[in-house]
Amino acid sequence: MSVINGTAYWASLQSPNTKFEPSWQIEVCNLDAENKAIAEKDNLTIKYDDVKGDYVSIKRKVKRKDGNLNTAPEVLDAQKRTMMSTLVGNGSKVNVLYSTFEWKYAGKQGVSADLKKVQVVELIPYEEKEDFDEIPDGYTSADEAGAEKIPFAS
Repeated sequence: MSVINGTAYWASLQSPNTKFEPSWQIEVCNLDAENKAIAEKDNLTIKYDDVKGDYVSIKRKVKRKDGNLNTAPEVLDAQKRTMMSTLVGNGSKVNVLYSTFEWKYAGKQGVSADLKKVQVVELIPYEEKEDFDEIPDGYTSADEAGAEKIPFAS
């Protein structure tokens, strides 16, 4: 098992991301030379982005190949206390514990990381926006507030 640290992006730790195959996941970004070397030693795919710098994606699938369920990765604070309901936002500083495994599928092969634990060193809470922000210099309608809405043709 290995530990790398960096900046968290797109963390789905309390509940799995279901966009593709359901999995808990995190992107560990802005890897410095030491952490990039750890990822390279483990043969992980290191990606680059202008915002995220060098980064790796680490996941744990909800279901194993045999159909049994995996346990969710542990999420801990800096004092190693369990964080049950706090969502980790982009930009949080994290330490990530993972193991590696080799895979072969459809004529391809590689090495992936299995997410074990995440320790949040500095938290930026995830905040879901439910509404728009007011834009002072934006378009302003001539309609009066509370004016009767135009009915649809029937």
